[in-house]
Amino acid sequence: MDDLINQLGLNFEESFSVVNYVVNIVICSILLFILSFIYVRYGKSISNRSQLARVLIVVGLTTFIIISIVKSSLALSLGLVGALSIVRFRTAIKEPEELGYFFIAIALGLGMGAGQLLPTLIGFVILCIIVIVMSKRNASNSFSQNLLISLPCGTEEKSEIIKKVSAAVMEHANQVDVKRVKITQDEISINFLMNISSLDKINELNSALLKVNQDIDLTFIDSTV
Repeated sequence: MDDLINQLGLNFEESFSVVNYVVNIVICSILLFILSFIYVRYGKSISNRSQLARVLIVVGLTTFIIISIVKSSLALSLGLVGALSIVRFRTAIKEPEELGYFFIAIALGLGMGAGQLLPTLIGFVILCIIVIVMSKRNASNSFSQNLLISLPCGTEEKSEIIKKVSAAVMEHANQVDVKRVKITQDEISINFLMNISSLDKINELNSALLKVNQDIDLTFIDSTV
């Protein structure tokens, strides 16, 4: 019975080292900042990259703190499983890439929280190399554009025109995110943030939108996100 109590007890006084903890959390923070920079620079998501990059740092450091606390106590580990079983995330992940970066951030927190510096560092470096190489290979002819659309229309035509415009944009762009829609009595204004593969695709999109309405006003603006 005494052995069981000792296994379930908290032994931080015997195993916890302030120096090791500070060193590990500093290294973890540096790795997470590097991860956030790589996501902003090489990620394929066309919106909210900077915001999500900050969240990656928070998630990674939170994981580090949790693992640092529970790794020395079986009781805390079992309690953590019970606590996490009631947690539910309501915000949807828009793209699979975002989920991948969240897992990398969690892996960094797990590895550094458990004091596994070498395997964590080696794995992170290999992942970074893979992400950068794949990004440069796929992004040679791809760039982001802000598309501002304004066109006159009657009240009865608005829903149909919005459908046609959206269909034309999605057909010619790799990724599309609707940033703003403004509908007035006699005009529609839409702002798309899109990732498009080439200038030829822009010309094709321009022709397709002119077929929807000859009076359409189009503005393409280079977007760095």
